[in-house]
Amino acid sequence: MKPVRLLVIAAILSSWCAASPRVFAQDVVTMPAVQKRIVVKVSAPAHVQAVSNAVLAAPTAGIVSGLRITPGEPVQPGQTLARLTGPTVTYEKARLAADVKTARLRVSAATQAAEIEQQKFDDQLSTRDAIARVRADLDAARQQLVTAQAAAQGYVGLATITASEPGVVTAVSAADGQYVSAGQALVTVSSSRDLHVVANFYGSDAALVAVGMKAVFLPESGEAPVYVVVKRTSWSVPTPGQLEVWLSPVQGGSLDSGAVGTVSLSASDDRQLAVPSTALVLDSGEWWVLVHDNTGNHRRHVAPGLADAGWTSIRNGLSAGELVVTQDAYLHFHQDFSSRYQQAD
Repeated sequence: MKPVRLLVIAAILSSWCAASPRVFAQDVVTMPAVQKRIVVKVSAPAHVQAVSNAVLAAPTAGIVSGLRITPGEPVQPGQTLARLTGPTVTYEKARLAADVKTARLRVSAATQAAEIEQQKFDDQLSTRDAIARVRADLDAARQQLVTAQAAAQGYVGLATITASEPGVVTAVSAADGQYVSAGQALVTVSSSRDLHVVANFYGSDAALVAVGMKAVFLPESGEAPVYVVVKRTSWSVPTPGQLEVWLSPVQGGSLDSGAVGTVSLSASDDRQLAVPSTALVLDSGEWWVLVHDNTGNHRRHVAPGLADAGWTSIRNGLSAGELVVTQDAYLHFHQDFSSRYQQAD
């Protein structure tokens, strides 16, 4: 009897072992890959600035006078910001004025010479060549006067520092009463024209940003949101992983120079295959899913895309309708780990 009992027990055990994988397979929770559009929103602190700042420099050497502007103040085109005075400026103005006076005297003398020569020609005491010479001298004298007057007026303009376009002062590099040399920076103005929203994105958020994407800038001041679009992006050299993004307002939108706030943009894929994010398994630096069919679970290498609200798009590796394991995917993925494990010596 004992051999019979042992045979019966062995048969029961073998039938249970053979059935257990099928029971386990029936307990696997799966879901088919479906077409879905994934939308991801990212945001970052941002500020408004012009593409380039205008640096107003001293066109000539002199002492700064009347510089009362401070950073943050708005300026208008033609507004006088400072003047240059001092011995150098006074001397140059006097020299240019003397040049104008000399040119006027030459014009007066050339005019009288031309009149005399014309009278002599009328009395048949001169020639046409002589008339041509005195008229050429008169034209040269007049041109010299025009040049001298332009130089004098131009220097007066150089001694007056004015804003060339509307904007906001961002830096004042000199002080009232300070002696400056020609070319030294005095005031930096951020233009109110061609303003952009500038933001920095990092890591996975930076990878989502692309030129042409639409976004919304929310000013910290509580003003109305401004709709903007990404115009250009550039990776930072001193800060690896930082993406600088420049956005400009869409038609009809306006920005205030120096404003700060938050920019939010949406990244989306076209309708692609998507699976629940719980189906993804990261192993050895690559992404996998377990595809389930009548014969069991099979590993499949995939390339995931955007992820949001528990779903992840799959760029390649799956077909529509294929079933993937969505519960305990890691457990099922590594259930045969012991068969692949080699014990260290």
